[in-house]
Amino acid sequence: MANFTEAYANGGGASADYTLGFAPPENDNSLGDSKANPLDNEQSRTELNILLNWFYWEKEMQAVNRMEMAMDADFYDGMQWLADDAQTLRSRGQMPLVYNEIAPVVDWLIGTQRRASVDWDVLPRNEQDVQTADIKTKVLKYVADINKIDFSRSRAFADAIKVGVGWIDDGVREDPTKDILYSKYEDWRNVLWDSRSNELDLQDARYVFRWRWVDLDVALAMFPDREDAIREAAYAAPRMSMGSDEYEDTTDGLQTGQLMTTTSSLDERAGVIFAAGSAPMGTTRRQRVRLIECQYLKAAKTQIVQGGPFHGSFYHPSDTTLTDSINATGATIIDKVMMRMHVAVMTENRMLGYGPSRFRHNRFGLTPVWCYRRGRDHLPYGMIRRLRDIQEDMNKRASKALFLLNTNQIIAEKGAVDDLNMLRDEADRPDGMIITNSGKTVTIRRDTDAASGQINMMTLAAQAIQRHSGVSDENLGRQTNANSGVAIQARQMAGSVVTTEPFDNLRLAIQVQGEKLLSLVEQFYTDAKVVRLTGTTGGIEWTHVNSPEIQADGSIRYINDITATAADFVVSEQDYAGTIRQVMFTTLSEMATRLPPEIALRVLTMAISYSDLPNKDDMVREIRQMTGAPDPSAQLTPEEQQQQQQAQQQQQAQQAQAMQMQQHAAVLALQEQTAKVREVNAKAAQLEAQTQGANGGAGNTQAFQDQIMQIRAQASQEIESLQAKLQQTTAEANNKTMQITSDANTKLEIAKIAADAQIRVAEITRASDTSLAAMAQRIKVLEASVTGRGNVPAADLKQPPGAVPVPVQGTVAHEPATPSTPPNPGA
Repeated sequence: MANFTEAYANGGGASADYTLGFAPPENDNSLGDSKANPLDNEQSRTELNILLNWFYWEKEMQAVNRMEMAMDADFYDGMQWLADDAQTLRSRGQMPLVYNEIAPVVDWLIGTQRRASVDWDVLPRNEQDVQTADIKTKVLKYVADINKIDFSRSRAFADAIKVGVGWIDDGVREDPTKDILYSKYEDWRNVLWDSRSNELDLQDARYVFRWRWVDLDVALAMFPDREDAIREAAYAAPRMSMGSDEYEDTTDGLQTGQLMTTTSSLDERAGVIFAAGSAPMGTTRRQRVRLIECQYLKAAKTQIVQGGPFHGSFYHPSDTTLTDSINATGATIIDKVMMRMHVAVMTENRMLGYGPSRFRHNRFGLTPVWCYRRGRDHLPYGMIRRLRDIQEDMNKRASKALFLLNTNQIIAEKGAVDDLNMLRDEADRPDGMIITNSGKTVTIRRDTDAASGQINMMTLAAQAIQRHSGVSDENLGRQTNANSGVAIQARQMAGSVVTTEPFDNLRLAIQVQGEKLLSLVEQFYTDAKVVRLTGTTGGIEWTHVNSPEIQADGSIRYINDITATAADFVVSEQDYAGTIRQVMFTTLSEMATRLPPEIALRVLTMAISYSDLPNKDDMVREIRQMTGAPDPSAQLTPEEQQQQQQAQQQQQAQQAQAMQMQQHAAVLALQEQTAKVREVNAKAAQLEAQTQGANGGAGNTQAFQDQIMQIRAQASQEIESLQAKLQQTTAEANNKTMQITSDANTKLEIAKIAADAQIRVAEITRASDTSLAAMAQRIKVLEASVTGRGNVPAADLKQPPGAVPVPVQGTVAHEPATPSTPPNPGA
């Protein structure tokens, strides 16, 4: 946020109040002499004391951990021996060899991050801002391009893996030769933060400190009104600055390569590994001053925007674009006491400037990228911290094994040789010759078993480094006992899962940083601008933003005005480690080969989205054009919306026609079966009349009547059952027809549903025909018995097997109602 580092880089030519993100307090004559600087009054001194107390307290609280972080960084760089241990090895003729197994593990994690592409997008907050959100996406990609954000994130991630935390700085500069927005890497050695914070995005943090050593003349150009304060803080440094006070002014008298890790060194400089070196040049003395920046939250009366597209934004009088938006949308400004971001720049004695931040997002300008954080105090540590002890043990065991292999034990009787020194020299030589005195013996023993034990323990230590880090030989591409591709992929997947947390923290950092950059774009990209984007195929796309256009009435309308509305920054969900994405790409590609062509192309589209191909978006677009599948994330053009509407109407018409045909088929089947039921009833009525006119016995006549009543009842039940089954079949077919999706082949699906419905109707009709045939057969039997002998014994009138018994309520003959028009089974 506060960017005195940018002012330093620009030679001090930038205006402090704008570049630093705050407006210094105005002179207040009521505080004393009108010529006195308000930054020296009682209020400013109280503010300075509060900030310096926070600063010194954090240096003390984080001292030991920052020393550990510096040691972690040195282990990656191969500086793994303490000075005393290294001197001991040199004194006995050995070099302090370093078998750096940590560096490949760290390099694999860093390389995986650089190979993995993290995509993001800007989403609108309402339907009217869809096009504007697309423009903002292009503008942010342009800002990322000119500021080389990918490289800054990679450096911050590398710091996080090595020491536990890396930093990215986003803000505004007033250098007319560069873009107004900047995004860059910040060294972790120059940053302190609120160690009481629990959240990864520092939402609950109170302050963040950042400092820089600046040449005296540059500091005076940055703060010309505070010359006395700057000269008071300046001093002559005997050596060139290394960018951090942690390497300054405490190296006198140290030997080259000596590492100070004692408690006394921590008391002098918090969190430091000190080193001294020599150079062929003479001593250079430069007047320098350390400028300390503090971004901190302070309870203050704050103006908040209420209503409109920027509802909830913090208002600053210098924010002209927000003022214009408030006037145009009818929003209001309310006063509330809230935690407002402030920015201060100071030395360790005097305040150089402070005030409320002028940025809308009300966040810290520095964004952390974490690796791991300790549970007890939330202080960070990197991958190396878990492996450092094992790495140190491996180096020492390697040196011990080398010492054992190159040394001998001599067992000799007294007086065996005349010169013991010569005996030592000859025993150490591979072609040595030893002449013993008569009767005396000399034995030379080489302890190879002990050396082998040290080598075995060294091998176990190297394996332990891989187990603790989760980066196996398969991830590093080394030869292992895993022979099959599936086994290699399984081990690579296991390594990727173990190392998920650092990549997940990076994803959060990208999200937080993107939200800040988007807010800065909406606030400070007010001028007309032409944005250039380069596609993966090399094509250049030009986008105009904030372009003024004079209307017919003389008013000015801005085309692609990105400052008029607010949007949201969202990181893509498909952010995976390289190995995981590779496995998913391979799995989906193999699955596509075993599927039908129309489905395989769609699966292949999903597979390509997980690949590392630079032009995968263009390939996906081409495949979708071939299959006719729409892009679910793309905004439809008016022509595409019209085509989609027409396709939906056509699909609805086809569905309605299909349902009408299914209903018509059911009605025809029901009418056909109803006609057969009428025929059965007619024969039953005729037979009943014949029976009543015959001179048979009363018992036999009653038995005939009961049989005829049962046949009529069964016929009525058959027509009702048939109607219910056809109605259910028609409803199921209609439901399936309505569930056809818009991207499916509607005609093909309807044909499949209609064929299934026809088969079901045919089965129902066939079962009904069987039942009606049995009824007709019973009527024929009864008719034959009446015409043949007039009387039929009651035993001969039993129901056939499988007939449904129907209770007979009386002997009055009547024909069951059969509708002239069959009921509608699709109603």
